[in-house]
Amino acid sequence: MTTASTRPNEEASRAGAGRARLPMPLRYLSLFLLGAIVVSFFDGFHTHSGTTRYPHPWLWQMAPWVPLLFGASVGIGGPVYAALYPRVGGRRAPPPARDLAIAFVLFGALYFSTGFLPASSGPKLALLLVGAAVFHLWLDRTVQGLALSLGTAIVGPCVEASLVHLGAFEYVHPEVLGVTIWLPALYLCSGPVLGQLSRRVLQLDAPSRAAALAAE
Repeated sequence: MTTASTRPNEEASRAGAGRARLPMPLRYLSLFLLGAIVVSFFDGFHTHSGTTRYPHPWLWQMAPWVPLLFGASVGIGGPVYAALYPRVGGRRAPPPARDLAIAFVLFGALYFSTGFLPASSGPKLALLLVGAAVFHLWLDRTVQGLALSLGTAIVGPCVEASLVHLGAFEYVHPEVLGVTIWLPALYLCSGPVLGQLSRRVLQLDAPSRAAALAAE
């Protein structure tokens, strides 16, 4: 029989077991590979739809450095999100793996729509903002998570704008600073999906959450 007094210890045991399943370096590597392979594939939606263009394409119409860039964006950006979340006061447990898997597929669908949806930038922006709101309410629902997602929506487009001005690639129909107006909203969608996925994979705040439960 499970009593209220044993639940914190069981939660701590489950957290410890989860941390023991996969060595931490492999967890970071899995995030890097997710970005390098899958998110780079998503980037192909833009090149194949004529939304973006690389001057010296290699594979899947991408430049050779693209997998490294997207690998770093998830392999470094994800852990940064996961590390900052508890430090800014976030205490909510990561969403279930099943929800995160479904959300990731939906994020890919939204990525696809930014390339192939037969609409102007305005409707694409509206669709992405709705998607970002759904992801936040579904996977997060915290002020801390929203703040980190907004940070992602600022940093990501700034990096892309810098790359555009360096001549690394280009948006075929740029609107602001060499990028499109819907780009920040795409990054806003990525915050609750890839950020919470990184929290689930790394479990950096599992000990603090278990300790908080034990203290209650």
